[in-house]
Amino acid sequence: MSHPIPLIDLETVTGDALVEHLARNSCVLLKNHGIDAPALNALLTSADDFFALPVSDKRAVQWPGEGPWFGWQPVSEAADYADLMERFELRLDANLASDDRARWAGSFTAWPEKPDGFRDSWSTMYFALRDLTSRVMLLVADGLGRRNEDMTPWTSHQHSNLVANHYFAQEVAPAAGRWRAHPHTDIGGITLLWADHAPGGLEVAIDGGETWVPVLIPANTWLLQVGDLLHLWSGGRIPANPHRVVNPPAGSKHAARRSIVYFHHPSPEVVVTPPAGDDRPAVTAEDYILARQQQDYARTKPIL
Repeated sequence: MSHPIPLIDLETVTGDALVEHLARNSCVLLKNHGIDAPALNALLTSADDFFALPVSDKRAVQWPGEGPWFGWQPVSEAADYADLMERFELRLDANLASDDRARWAGSFTAWPEKPDGFRDSWSTMYFALRDLTSRVMLLVADGLGRRNEDMTPWTSHQHSNLVANHYFAQEVAPAAGRWRAHPHTDIGGITLLWADHAPGGLEVAIDGGETWVPVLIPANTWLLQVGDLLHLWSGGRIPANPHRVVNPPAGSKHAARRSIVYFHHPSPEVVVTPPAGDDRPAVTAEDYILARQQQDYARTKPIL
C-alpha cells in the first residue's frame, strides 16, 4: 500500500498550511505547480538518449572527482556498495547568476555534444524548477514566521542542481547491502522529484523513521521533500525526509527506472542559522554540502 502523502494545491495553499503538512510528513505532493508536461517529456527523452551513449562519450563530461557534483557520474563504480545507478547533473554556479538565463546556462562546462537538444531541454527545466522552488521557499518562510528575513539566498541566489537518475535494470539480484539508492536524507533545503513507476521504487520512512512505505508519484504532480538545511533553518520543526530506492522484487520485470530531481540549496556562502533561541550551531551551506558529498559518494560498507 502506498503512503497517503498529502496532495497540496499550490494555487491555494497558505504558508501556514504547507509548513504544517511538512512538519507532520516531511514530504508532500504538489499539483498546479506550473511545470510544463511537454518540457518534462523533452528532458526525459534527452536524458534517455544520453544514458544510451557509449561510455566513452559520457566520460567526456564526467565529474572530475573534486568539488560540487556536476556532469556524468557513474555512481555504481565508486565503491563496492555504491548505489546501482548513473546520473547526469546540471549545476549552474550561483556566483555566475545572470538575468540573461541563456548566457548563464552557457557558463556550464559539461554540456554533452550529443544528443541534439540536450542543452535546451535541460536549461528549460532547470529554470522552471528554480522558479518553483523559490515560490515554495517563500511560502515556507511565511509559515515559519521568517519572511521578514532576507530570503534572496534561498530564492534568486539559490545554488541548485538538476539531476537525471538512471537506475540499471537488474538481470540478477544484487549483492546484499546494495541499493538503487541507499537510505538517506537530502542535503539542502528542498527537493522536487518526478519518478516513473518501474518496479523497485521510492520508499519513505514514517513513524519517526521506524516504518518504510512505498510512494507512487501520480501524473502531473511532483514530490516535495525536506532536506537537512531546511530542517536546521526551521529550528527542527520540519523534519528532513528519510528515503531510499529499493531493488526490484524477486519475480518482477527487472526494468530500468528513471527519475528527475531538483536539489535546491541556499547560496553556498550563506550561514544557515536556526531561529532565535535555538542553540544548534549555524553552518555555511557550502561546508555542509561538501561534507555530505564526501560521506555519501564513496561508501565502503553497506547500510542495512
